[in-house]
Amino acid sequence: MPEKKRAELLQYLRTESFFDMKSYIVTLSLCFFSLFITAQTAIDTSIYDVADVMPFPLLKNCIPERHPGWNADADSIRQCAESQFFSILAANIRYPEEARTNNIQGSVVVSCVVEPSTGRMTNLKLLKDIGGGCGAEALRVLRALDEAGLHWQAGMLSGKPVRVRHALPIRFRLQEALPYYVSVDGDTIYTVFEKSPNFKGGVDSLMKFVLNQLDYPVSWDDSCKTGIIEMAAIIQTDGTLKVTNQLDFNNLGMDFQFEALRLVRKSAGMWIPAEYGGKAVKATIPLRVVFKSTYQGCANINTKFDQAMILADEGATLLEQEKPEEAIQKWNEAIALQPNNCELLYYRGTTNMNQNRREEACKDYNRVKELLGVTWFEEVRRLVCGF
Repeated sequence: MPEKKRAELLQYLRTESFFDMKSYIVTLSLCFFSLFITAQTAIDTSIYDVADVMPFPLLKNCIPERHPGWNADADSIRQCAESQFFSILAANIRYPEEARTNNIQGSVVVSCVVEPSTGRMTNLKLLKDIGGGCGAEALRVLRALDEAGLHWQAGMLSGKPVRVRHALPIRFRLQEALPYYVSVDGDTIYTVFEKSPNFKGGVDSLMKFVLNQLDYPVSWDDSCKTGIIEMAAIIQTDGTLKVTNQLDFNNLGMDFQFEALRLVRKSAGMWIPAEYGGKAVKATIPLRVVFKSTYQGCANINTKFDQAMILADEGATLLEQEKPEEAIQKWNEAIALQPNNCELLYYRGTTNMNQNRREEACKDYNRVKELLGVTWFEEVRRLVCGF
């Protein structure tokens, strides 16, 4: 398969969000049908219409062994798997530009055969297309999932696995997107605004505040620990903050995480909230805190950290310029200086994944899992690399 096409098939793994005034939502539904062919040989190669147990996607989060105490029956497992399958499809289908421009909406139907020997989808075909590139997009995502390692539980008939053909109706629907979303905590968070949230006095004032207020944990002063802690913070309408997520990329530990939180909370009231429709609204911003010890014996380690960050930025720039091989080389150099930097490992792993180097990508992804115990991209890691 050509390299360009392989890269396209795995493009869905990139983590991107697009916040425009208009976005497009794909609504999906799933149903099954099949064509019965009478078996003529000892090896049953028929494609069945009816099976005692119908196939369903094998998604690891829906395996009972991963959830002690979950006494799930077959229907619960199936519902869990189908729900997650819908979510993966919806998250990775891109509404084609031609279809958007021409206001094309409707359902595309794709058929496939689930092979009992491999659990993979074969014979992907368009049964119904609505045009505008929608059919090609539906096929692209399904093929990408199959290439990425999504397997199916085979259909069973009379206690034996059999081939079953499925029809996957995928509905494309244009819809005006709201300029906000509601978080699990009930907060209305705006993703579109007329004025962005900002620190009073601008970026220079924010940098001065961090330099003057951030304390390196005293008990770790001679440890020479260096690293970045990134937080997602909601800027409230009154200028206060609420931290919703924290990533300790260098596994600095609880004392450093607490100090990062303390710093952010200390900035309460120093923020100018975002505005939409002439009113203050809640919005999320990323805040990154860098820890470097001033202990005299840490100078060399601090220098290596600074060099790694410069190389990482150069790698990001090269990737934006569509030079992935050169970007990977920069990250190789950066990781040689900071071998346990999980942010750098993730960048290199994702770029290798998009270059169809799954083995190299999984080494980086699994190393992040080993270092942190949990990843912020766990669903992707499990899909690509397994347990």
